Amino acid sequence: MKIRVRSRLITALLATGMALPLCLPAATDSLHKTIHLGSNATVAGKPLQAGDYDLLVSGNQAKFESKGKVVAEVPCTWKTLPTKADHDVVLTSGAAVTEITFQGKTQAIDF
Repeated sequence: MKIRVRSRLITALLATGMALPLCLPAATDSLHKTIHLGSNATVAGKPLQAGDYDLLVSGNQAKFESKGKVVAEVPCTWKTLPTKADHDVVLTSGAAVTEITFQGKTQAIDF
C-alpha cells in the first residue's frame, strides 16, 4: 500500500514539474509598460515622436500607443539577458529603436 501511494505521489510530482516549464514561456511573452523616448525615433521603419508611449507586447508583436491611439504595430523578438536589467532602457542605433530592456527582468525585446 505504501509503495503504491509513493508511486502515485512521485508520478504526480513529475507530471507537475514537467508541465511547469511549459507554462513559464507563456507568462513571459506578454507585457504592458510605459516607456519614454527622449527624441524622435523609428521602430521597424515607423516614425515615433519624442514622448511617452504605452508599449503592449503580445507574443512577437509590439504596439506603441500614444494618447489611446496605436502609433505603430511592429514585429519583435524576445531575448534572454544574462542578468536582470537595472532599468527600463530603450536602445537605439542612430534614430532606430533596436532593443528595449525592462527593469528587474531577464527578458528584452529586439526589433
